[in-house]
Amino acid sequence: MLIVEDEPLIAIDLQDILEDAGHTVVGIAPAMQQAIDLAAGAMPFDVAILDIDLAGCDDGIETAHRLRAEHGIDALFVSARIEEEARARELGWRPIGFIAKPFMETQILAALSRVEARR
Repeated sequence: MLIVEDEPLIAIDLQDILEDAGHTVVGIAPAMQQAIDLAAGAMPFDVAILDIDLAGCDDGIETAHRLRAEHGIDALFVSARIEEEARARELGWRPIGFIAKPFMETQILAALSRVEARR
């Protein structure tokens, strides 16, 4: 999994949650270009957890769209800007889901378990 989050404490919290649950985190990216670069060079992974507002005015929805188009990676949004859900869905693909900040560990793990169940 890839974490795309520009708030270091939130990114580390997500990493701890994922690794404690047995998931592998390939990296943490604070902005779109770092996320694209990690996806191109990392071992294969299938999920990115993204904030919508990223460093440098980058857009998490556009980042997710590029990760999906270029690498086939699904997106789970964890953001304070959940009203952007409609815009993400208008892009013609279905993200895993949207979780509002502040989040609980159980919300993250439940969303990921639904993905695993689908596969």
